Amino acid sequence: MDATQHPDRALESQIFIADADGSIMKMILGATGKTFNSPKLSPSGKWLAFQTGTVSFVDVPALAIMPINGTYADAITLPFDRNKGSLNWTKDEKYIYFNAQSNGGAPIYRVDVKTKLVEQLTEATAGISSYDLSGNKLVYVKTEAANPFELYSSDAAGKNAIRISSFNYDWISSKKLSVPEKKTFVNEKGMTVEYWVMKPANFEAGKKYPTILNIHGGPSAMWGPGESSMWHEFQYYTAKGYVVVYGNPRGSGGYGADFLRGNLNDWGTGPTSDVLTSLDIAAKDGFIDTSKLAVTGGSYAGYLVAWIISHDQRFKAACAQRGVYDLSTFFGEGNAWRLVPNYFGGYPWEAKAKLIIERESPIEYVANIHTPFIIFHGENDLRTESLKVLGRTVEYVRHPGGTHELTRTGNNRQRIDQMLRTMEYFERFIKH
Repeated sequence: MDATQHPDRALESQIFIADADGSIMKMILGATGKTFNSPKLSPSGKWLAFQTGTVSFVDVPALAIMPINGTYADAITLPFDRNKGSLNWTKDEKYIYFNAQSNGGAPIYRVDVKTKLVEQLTEATAGISSYDLSGNKLVYVKTEAANPFELYSSDAAGKNAIRISSFNYDWISSKKLSVPEKKTFVNEKGMTVEYWVMKPANFEAGKKYPTILNIHGGPSAMWGPGESSMWHEFQYYTAKGYVVVYGNPRGSGGYGADFLRGNLNDWGTGPTSDVLTSLDIAAKDGFIDTSKLAVTGGSYAGYLVAWIISHDQRFKAACAQRGVYDLSTFFGEGNAWRLVPNYFGGYPWEAKAKLIIERESPIEYVANIHTPFIIFHGENDLRTESLKVLGRTVEYVRHPGGTHELTRTGNNRQRIDQMLRTMEYFERFIKH
């Protein structure tokens, strides 16, 4: 830790040990260019579990253990190529439990600290947002396609699971839901891309349906049946008679470090190819009306929506929420500005990076946008109108007090308003 460095410039993080009253504080893990986080003492107090990585945003931290009286040189890495969270030791110190987003789900795992073997304990198609472990009992919150949230309990191996709450169960039992169907393809980089297709709730074989291509942000987020923030939106669109196609293009989390880095210096062309290929393949099943397509997404996906409609004219309407459209001004105004040097290798004033940043900014291609476009933004969102000057069909909606969480965990009334406005806008241009 450098006391002379301005805290706004420090990206490293360290782990300290201190007496219970906060005295005699001592750094036990820390290094230039590295992060150390998620410390968890073993029950005996002899071992420390922690995670470590680089200061880059495009990184999967490693899980490791070391003797509490040791040094980083004594650390033992427990390999697992996913972002891990909520570390917990078992009482006998044989296992460390954690949850991790992976391939559209977020299961609970445990790793044997001696053999380094990682076991998946809960379903790959569900997401565990939080859990606790005591003796031979697990209690956790689960999201799945059939239910957005319920509490479950099981034994410590994840077996004999039972639902112990009915927050949504009774209400859901009287509703007709759409179940996502998982598909895959291999892109031109040799990466396996996963995507899901959700049919309209009242689907009838032989009919064709309008379709919404829904894209996630991040760009390192991950969607799938185990991801909770979009459950309501996906079901709303399918209830309105739309097919929903969504997936995880290169650069998404949940697929390891190489996949995560698949969009370095390429926020536009490569991910666009992945999401449009998902849509193209889904359309081959015959129930998608390719003359009635819409596209939507938020944050990085707001960026990608703008990129797509400035390079492709297939969509009848488009919606972007909380997006970034000019990477140079985003660097100067946004509170996530470090995404720029992390993904594009430099700053807007550096010659090499400047060319990449300009090339990757949708604003450079705005004259090519002819798709009717609605843009949502929160007035307190610091992560982000040329179309009106060009005489294009565009609407801008600003939500008072809205933040970057506008469409995810923000004000419920604003979230509902955004969904209703989006559907109304799509249906102006898509008759069905």
